[in-house]
Amino acid sequence: MFAVHYKPRKISELSQKDSKVALVGNITQRKDSSFVLDDGTARIEVFFDNDSINVLDIKTVRVFCSVSDERLTADVVQKLDGMDIELFKKAEDLYSRYHV
Repeated sequence: MFAVHYKPRKISELSQKDSKVALVGNITQRKDSSFVLDDGTARIEVFFDNDSINVLDIKTVRVFCSVSDERLTADVVQKLDGMDIELFKKAEDLYSRYHV
């Protein structure tokens, strides 16, 4: 068995080369089989399987997605409610600046 690596990305940084990404942000809109994620740089619709993922009571998430034909499909949604998203963004910025 091999490990799947999801690359941490901001929505504005997504490219056609991406196949597995991890995004952190707030859910701003919910639909039957998708939600809109806002990470402060942009918004994007993320699709999911109704039977396996429940996002009704979640606001802040890390979503691990597969990318296919410019469509994001959630593989895993991690609830991050209660996390200081601004502090997270500052730490993320430091990590990317110093390549840690």
